[in-house]
Amino acid sequence: MERLLNIKEAAEILNVSEMTIRRWTNAGSLCCYRIGGKRERRFRIQDLHEYLAGKAPVDTHAAPLGFGGLTVPDGAHVTHLSLGMREALDVEASYVLEGLNNGETVLLVAPETRTEKFIKTLQERGADAENLRKRGKLRLTKGMDNPAGMAAYISRVASDSEGPFRVFGDMTWAKGKGWPLADLRELEETTNALPSSTGKLFLCQYSLESFSGMAAMMAMETHGYTIYRGELRESPYFKGEILTA
Repeated sequence: MERLLNIKEAAEILNVSEMTIRRWTNAGSLCCYRIGGKRERRFRIQDLHEYLAGKAPVDTHAAPLGFGGLTVPDGAHVTHLSLGMREALDVEASYVLEGLNNGETVLLVAPETRTEKFIKTLQERGADAENLRKRGKLRLTKGMDNPAGMAAYISRVASDSEGPFRVFGDMTWAKGKGWPLADLRELEETTNALPSSTGKLFLCQYSLESFSGMAAMMAMETHGYTIYRGELRESPYFKGEILTA
């Protein structure tokens, strides 16, 4: 009987990430077999070789995050579980600069002290933060007092933006306002339900130094993609439909 390969082996043969393999199989461009109760993907070596002989599809709807060479589908809702301030600021600045350099409008939601550190990091990387703010390309807020108000504000800024739009949230802003975990979940689930996600990108950062394990689990349950220790994965606990490019 022919041995079927798992997704890791298929990714190694095609020299792409496992996430790319998932996208191609979801799109129907790469043949796979589903086995077991978890419907895990399996691949025939012949199918992979035939795929190599052809032309792999171009990921035209992939949005670059700006760090680590990572991309996600356009409209994705991503969480970053950060391990320290240095990592957190580096991801934040890289993500925001990627959007600004691509002509996107960027909304930053963060506590005032964190915003000050971010602006300094942005300037160290050569960005004129004040000019970007005057032009309306960089929007800053300390967050609203409740999920409905925050969701409405995000929707309003997105509607006012010309072209693509991305959001970065240092979620300690909500903790500083005394939000319970249920309110955080409500906001994240509301974000998932926002209409017309094309041209929009959402990255919510949860510091593992500030948030509990329950909060980290909530983040993985409400985001299609999770970044941890520099690796991007489809969130294993996400309860919605994961976007694919």
